[in-house]
Amino acid sequence: GQCSSIGGQLCDYHFIRYEKTWEEAQKYCRKNHTDLATVSNQTDMKRLRSSTTAKPPYKAWIGLQENTPNIVWRWSLPGVKFNVTESEWSDKQPDNVDDQEICVRMHDGTWDDDHCSAKYKCICYDDNSSGETFHISTSEMNWTEAQSYCRDNYTDLISGVKQLEDFKTQRRKDAEAFWIGLFRDSYWSWSDGSSFSFRSWDKDEPKKTCAMTTSDGKWSSDDCNNKKPFFCYDDSVILIKKNMTWVDALYYCRDHYRDLVSITNQDEQLWVQERAKMASTPYVWLGLRYTCTLDFWFWVTDETVLYTNLDPDQSGDDCNVSGAMDRNGTHQWVKMIDDNYKFNFICSK
Repeated sequence: GQCSSIGGQLCDYHFIRYEKTWEEAQKYCRKNHTDLATVSNQTDMKRLRSSTTAKPPYKAWIGLQENTPNIVWRWSLPGVKFNVTESEWSDKQPDNVDDQEICVRMHDGTWDDDHCSAKYKCICYDDNSSGETFHISTSEMNWTEAQSYCRDNYTDLISGVKQLEDFKTQRRKDAEAFWIGLFRDSYWSWSDGSSFSFRSWDKDEPKKTCAMTTSDGKWSSDDCNNKKPFFCYDDSVILIKKNMTWVDALYYCRDHYRDLVSITNQDEQLWVQERAKMASTPYVWLGLRYTCTLDFWFWVTDETVLYTNLDPDQSGDDCNVSGAMDRNGTHQWVKMIDDNYKFNFICSK
């Protein structure tokens, strides 16, 4: 998800030398720019660092903060929600001995928390298989290795109560213990509401509640009331939460901003889909249009459609077709045959 892009930048970083607390920095960025810096991947990291001429060592706030001191349980497979009412803990579990047990194993059908460095076989879930949905590893490994093993060879570690139920119906109960895809996460979130999971901690999971960059480019954490310089960013796309037809959305963007948004690469797709997630309609309009006379899609900003995320089922030769992005799922682009649908839309600034 990107501040960066090939064709132009979806956001610009600014290094602010004033020393402020995290909250003061957030207010300053929201007033003068878009927000405190959001970093979505390694490319952003590089751009963030190159936006300052300050000489190391300096430490500067970014927009990541631990919201709640409590701990959140998460499933490894993205999109599977943890539901506390469906949990199947063994008696007196989770007990989090020495505040160190943050990974979960299943034993006789119930769950225990354990040190992530402990070694067990693991259960992998395979989304794409026409045969077996679940696979048990032949060797024992720690939890992080188990997660990598499942992601490299299948889809992910078994995640969610439904998958576990399916697994149990396929097998007798095992006396053996297996890693499953449940782990404890302290809850960090971005100031602008993005859900990017990219993290670049220097060594260990952070002990304080606000994130900052360090001079080697990694992140550390500090007390939010300490004063430091900070990074803001300017977003060059904006979600408009008004319901309009595609043509009205096009004129609205051109009157108030630059144009309806175009997406020319994967980085822009990730950045735009973060905005789309916050829409109040199931789809959001993009600056994508189909010409039936010439039989191709084009962007209203005149870029050719080289990168595409069109839903493969969306072929056909209807005229007057516009493109929208699905707010949910994989955020594919879909063609809307009826131009009179009214959706939220995304403008480029």
